Amino acid sequence: MRNSIGSRVRQGIDWLEAAADLAGNGLGMLRRLSEAVGALVVVSAVTIATMPTLRDSTVGFVRGWFVPEAQAARLRSLSQPDTDEAVAATAHEALTGTVRWVHLEPAEASVAQYLSRRYHVADEAVRPLVLAAREAGRESQLDPLLILAVMAVESSLNPFAESPVGAQGLMQVMTSVHSTRFELDGDQFTALEPVANIRVGSAILSDSIRRGGSVERGLQLYVGAGNLQGDGGYAGRVMAEMARLKMAAAGNVTAALASGATGARADSRAVGNAQSAPANAVASSS
Repeated sequence: MRNSIGSRVRQGIDWLEAAADLAGNGLGMLRRLSEAVGALVVVSAVTIATMPTLRDSTVGFVRGWFVPEAQAARLRSLSQPDTDEAVAATAHEALTGTVRWVHLEPAEASVAQYLSRRYHVADEAVRPLVLAAREAGRESQLDPLLILAVMAVESSLNPFAESPVGAQGLMQVMTSVHSTRFELDGDQFTALEPVANIRVGSAILSDSIRRGGSVERGLQLYVGAGNLQGDGGYAGRVMAEMARLKMAAAGNVTAALASGATGARADSRAVGNAQSAPANAVASSS
C-alpha cells in the first residue's frame, strides 16, 4: 500500500518535471523567435533607411493604405509640364504632409522665419508655402510677398481654415464659385490642398487687380467689397502685412515682428472703437 502511494507520488513528480521541461523549452523557443523577429525588424529598418528607393517605395506603399485613389490622382496631376521641378516636388510633399527642409534664397528664408514666428507655424511647414508663392507669383505676374500677405490676413497660414460663408484654405477661396479653376472641378477637398489653393487664389487675385486697375482696388474686389463703400480695412491690412514682409526680406525680421505686434494692437483698438461707437457714427465714418 505504502509502495503504491509512493509510486503514484513519484509519477506525479515525474509528470510535473516533464511539464516544467516542456514549458521551459516552449519559453526558450518563444524567446529565440522574438529575438529573431527583433533582429529582422532592425535589419529591415536599417536597410529601408539607407536605401532611398526602397524607403520611398515603402512609404508610398504604406501611405496607399490611407490615401484614396482620387487623392492620389490629384497628387499625380499636380506636377504640370511647365512647373519647375523643385516646386513640383515641394508641392507633392506639401499635399501629402511629408514636408522636408526646403532650400530658399536668403531673403525668402527671412520671410519664412518672420511668418513662422508671427503666426506660430513651424518653419518647415512655412518654407514650402513661400516657395509655392514664388511659383504662383511667376504664373500670375504678382509679387510673391503680396500673395503671402493675403494668405496671412485671410487664414493666418491655416490651410484648413473655412469661413462661415464657405471660403476655404490659405487664401480663402470660395470653392462653390471658383470650382472650375481647380484641377478637379467641384471637388470640395481640392481647396484645402495648400499649393492648389495658392495657385487658384493667386489667379483670382491677379484677375481682380486687372479688373480693378490697382492693387488696393483689386484687394477690395478679392474680398467681395467691390460694391461697398469700404472694405473694413482689408486692403490696408494686406498692404501693411506686405510692408512687414518686405522688411523681413531685407533681413529685419525682428523689426518686422515688432511692427506686426504694434499693428495688431492698433487693429484691436480700431475694432473696439467701431463696436462701441453709435450706429450713426459708424455709418458716417465709412
